[in-house]
Amino acid sequence: MLTIENISKLYKRDVCGWRISKVETLLHTYIIHLRKLNGVKHQVNLERNPIGGEYELWCWKGNIGDPQNYKPERLMIERKHLRTPEEALRVINLVLM
Repeated sequence: MLTIENISKLYKRDVCGWRISKVETLLHTYIIHLRKLNGVKHQVNLERNPIGGEYELWCWKGNIGDPQNYKPERLMIERKHLRTPEEALRVINLVLM
């Protein structure tokens, strides 16, 4: 199970036009809450259980207001890409683009 000691260091950091407003640690997932200045919210999930040695980072993508067209955007990452807040922000940016 993935444990990130300093996950809270992502709080109030900016990524891909979003501000990280909260980071939740759940049993099987880290939930990274994002917010824009206009109040729009979004979240990115980082699964804590590995799949073939990699961890799934994902979010829903689609047109705001049209949830039937939402699709998951998934990225499999290695633990080494989460060593620093800057590296974590880089991979979060990739899944949001």
